[in-house]
Amino acid sequence: MYEQLSLPMNLNSNNYVVQANDLISGKQTLTLNEAKILRLAIMQIVKEDKQFKPYRVKITDLAEILGIDSSNIYRDIDKITDGLMSKFVKIKDKNKPNSKSFLKFKWVDYCKYTEGTGIIEIKLYEGSGEDKGLRPYLLGLKEYYAQYPLENILAMNSVYAIRVFELLQAKITQKVLPKEGVLVRLTVDEIRAACECEDKFTQFGMFRKKVVDIAKKEIERVTLFTVDFKYVKEGRKVVAFDILVNMKYH
Repeated sequence: MYEQLSLPMNLNSNNYVVQANDLISGKQTLTLNEAKILRLAIMQIVKEDKQFKPYRVKITDLAEILGIDSSNIYRDIDKITDGLMSKFVKIKDKNKPNSKSFLKFKWVDYCKYTEGTGIIEIKLYEGSGEDKGLRPYLLGLKEYYAQYPLENILAMNSVYAIRVFELLQAKITQKVLPKEGVLVRLTVDEIRAACECEDKFTQFGMFRKKVVDIAKKEIERVTLFTVDFKYVKEGRKVVAFDILVNMKYH
């Protein structure tokens, strides 16, 4: 499992996280720090990669980039890597879009820490044989993908904000937003699925408060985007949001 030599992680948060839209829209149950570490690992991928490589990083550097108290870092990293090893992403089978067919993949092949080194090593889930793992969703992407600088999500305090931000990025096709902004529609079901909160916040008011309002606040606090949400209703029920996305400097 560990025969590949690991490479040092690039911690420049100006570099881009690039993911297929299908992966972005998949159901994810990650905690905030699990989501950030995973995206840090994804950021290491370069265009020429044909397979995933293991990457290593000093735990103290990881604590700094995540904003974790260094006195608790070993305990926290043990818990975070437990989560990364045990959780999965659920993706709709795009070959059967109108069915309930799905694919499930774990996130990482392994997380490795050797006492005395202060270094943790992580490798994304490669798969083998017919199971291509996460490779189709992260390697050699030419269309239907979204990208953003890691710094856009590192300072966010809500995993729901990260997920809503990614859903918006997946829907925006323009490299440069026009002055009038771009209108993006996200359904309530899309947001609930991506945030894995279909069974939480069953009252719409609570869903808006805990997911939508926080996402708006965090996106506008951390990134250069403004996001204005308007309800889309069927009868009296809110089924979607029309979201005007623009740049703060427009």
